[in-house]
Amino acid sequence: MALPYTPDDDQAAARFVNEALRGQDPEVWRDLAADAYVEQTDRVLLAILDRIAADRAHRNAERDTARARLAAGEITRADHDRERAEGGERAKRTAHFEALVREHHRLIAAKARRLRGDDVRDELMSLVIALGTAIDGHRSAVLGGGGEPTGADRALWARLAELDVPAVPGTAGRTSLAALVERHTAGQDHLGSVLARIVLDLAGDAASVARADLLEVWKRKVAPTLTAEEKADFAARGKGSLVTERLRKAVALLERRGLLARSEQRLDLLDRPGLAELAAARTP
Repeated sequence: MALPYTPDDDQAAARFVNEALRGQDPEVWRDLAADAYVEQTDRVLLAILDRIAADRAHRNAERDTARARLAAGEITRADHDRERAEGGERAKRTAHFEALVREHHRLIAAKARRLRGDDVRDELMSLVIALGTAIDGHRSAVLGGGGEPTGADRALWARLAELDVPAVPGTAGRTSLAALVERHTAGQDHLGSVLARIVLDLAGDAASVARADLLEVWKRKVAPTLTAEEKADFAARGKGSLVTERLRKAVALLERRGLLARSEQRLDLLDRPGLAELAAARTP
């Protein structure tokens, strides 16, 4: 079937997508994911998710106001409880609708990313950051070891300072690779510090911790720090859970530093003083 609007008419698309969410016709969603329309459908679904988030914030504010009014004696407990029950029912319906929107958006966003070549761009950007991080690590090792840098060393470091890359998607301009590496390293250090604290807490006097126990605590600590947009974007790439991916990278970081080692379904503590030092580092 042909969609009854053009790929630049987002207002008509929003009305159609809202009906499609309720109709659940697979053929309709195939058309919404067609090359000519998929980016528009992606925009519309994101706008719906934004409205849901704004509505949730409004409801939370109303709930806080109701509690304040109850404390001030402006409304009765019965009125407060009735409004709270009505709000709870609305929240349940909204949560069900949001889950439906996110499931469709996950599939649409994945198609839009492939069409734009975002997956290839992300892979190349990861490679560039990895190379930049390696150069930065080489500089730290040479200077930290008290050695005298060679001319080749200085030329390599100069290239890191000179190179720039496109800014994050959705923004204009470019950013320096050195700044990108610095942010990436700071993020890794923060996750490593969080993981070190969890490992030490779980281990106590033991020499290892169960990876299953670690995962549960990690989820409780890290999941609240991630935005719904970050998690949805990562899921749209078909790479699973962002929380689990962050744990994988944090474990790999501590392994590279010789602080942990994997054995069967456990993590062995190799350097407890080093873990304690990292755990004490309160990175932003």
